[in-house]
Amino acid sequence: MNEDAIKSLEAAETLADVPEHILRGLPEEVKLFPSAVDIKRLGVWTKKTVPRGKKFGPFIGEKKKRSLVKSNVYMWEVYYPNLGWMCVDATDPRKGNWLRYINWARSAKEQNLCSLEINRSIYYKTLKVFLMFTSLYNTC
Repeated sequence: MNEDAIKSLEAAETLADVPEHILRGLPEEVKLFPSAVDIKRLGVWTKKTVPRGKKFGPFIGEKKKRSLVKSNVYMWEVYYPNLGWMCVDATDPRKGNWLRYINWARSAKEQNLCSLEINRSIYYKTLKVFLMFTSLYNTC
């Protein structure tokens, strides 16, 4: 089976699948809702106006070597001087936070967040004012 065939067999994420700690950790400006990028995933949507330059983070997940990460959908690589390149992997939602639900932009025009590495942690920063019901997207 190829990767596309395997993806088509995966069940869609629902709000019922989201761990309670993630729902409790959502900032008041956002909510989780089905993704506009991938119907099988959840995405982060605004429910209030969010100003340009607002930072969210840090992205939380398990620190592990790249060779142990099975998918790059929910992870970031960060360089640690004493460990080398490590992944912050939030594939398991029980070990991540709400930032794992931010989806990749399909184009530069759609991008409305940028990622920042601050003290070996990943944050997202808004690139423009978001109005209600805007989906948050990042590109690398």
